[in-house]
Amino acid sequence: MTSLAQQLQRLALPQSDSSLLSRDEVASLLFDPKEAATIDRDTAFAIGCTGLEELLGIDPSFEQFEAPLFSQLAKTLERSVQTKAVNKQLDENISLFLIHLSPYFLLKPAQKCLEWLIHRFHIHLYNQDSLIACVLPYHETRIFVRVIQLLKINNSKHKWFWLLPIKV
Repeated sequence: MTSLAQQLQRLALPQSDSSLLSRDEVASLLFDPKEAATIDRDTAFAIGCTGLEELLGIDPSFEQFEAPLFSQLAKTLERSVQTKAVNKQLDENISLFLIHLSPYFLLKPAQKCLEWLIHRFHIHLYNQDSLIACVLPYHETRIFVRVIQLLKINNSKHKWFWLLPIKV
């Protein structure tokens, strides 16, 4: 591969990933890729909101994430057509949410919330560092492996490439 091709590959944005356009297989934490492809936005949203409601029963501080990440407005937000400022704010909200979520990661409600964020905001593509930071304390669990399997880290230049053996 030429130097220019390598540079272009590193600069490729997740929204240019053709797998985002395919509905044959969809990234999912809770479902296999083919089953996830049959789940519509409303269903994924309901799963995420159910998880958030359950988390609110455990820790009311999650309420701050309802409007930016689990609202009707968030449900219709198309990340790929937003301004840099909107996406920066979205990334900040997601990062903060994942920090708060980390202590609860092994709980089903937390995983339901992640399912929504993966489905709607493609956090496994756009927010890999924050997602890995959220789940890294659980590196000895199967659900950690499941999260790593969602990441696109096949390029040897990718900073998380060293996690590739876990995907197998």
